[in-house]
Amino acid sequence: MIGGTFAARHPDRIGVAILMNGTASPCGPRQRLQFQLMVQIGRLLRGIRGPLRASATAAFLGPTSLRERPEIVASVRAALERIDFRSARWAVESVVLRRPDQHGLLQTIRTPVMVVAGVEDATFPVAETRAMADAIPDSSFVVMQRAAHLAGLECPAETSNMIEAFIRR
Repeated sequence: MIGGTFAARHPDRIGVAILMNGTASPCGPRQRLQFQLMVQIGRLLRGIRGPLRASATAAFLGPTSLRERPEIVASVRAALERIDFRSARWAVESVVLRRPDQHGLLQTIRTPVMVVAGVEDATFPVAETRAMADAIPDSSFVVMQRAAHLAGLECPAETSNMIEAFIRR
């Protein structure tokens, strides 16, 4: 989401942009409630523990990774254990709860952009990410199968090949 803002505001400093697993939409009511509850539970637990760790893992990874990529699941869980909860809370509040509608800003982008969605992304579903791509003139839109919110981590070879092909075009 920062990449889209940067591409719109600094077109002279960017050649191409790949925007992965993001949105230009403000937080909807369901997501707002879900993430507010996660923040409150984290405060009570004093960190990302127990049921909150499972919810956070599910927000990042989809069924394919949870079922078939134990090393990725272990990596995400280990990262969640190391997180300073105050920083995570600030990130959730700013990136999720207070994010503005960016569709109008993204309409000003004039550089080549590829927008990527993971078909299993529960945080920013395909339709929401597609709406972001639709706001960007002449953007390309790709849906990665068997990937969720961390497509680059979940499918590194496919992601690298896709990015390289886009840049070469």
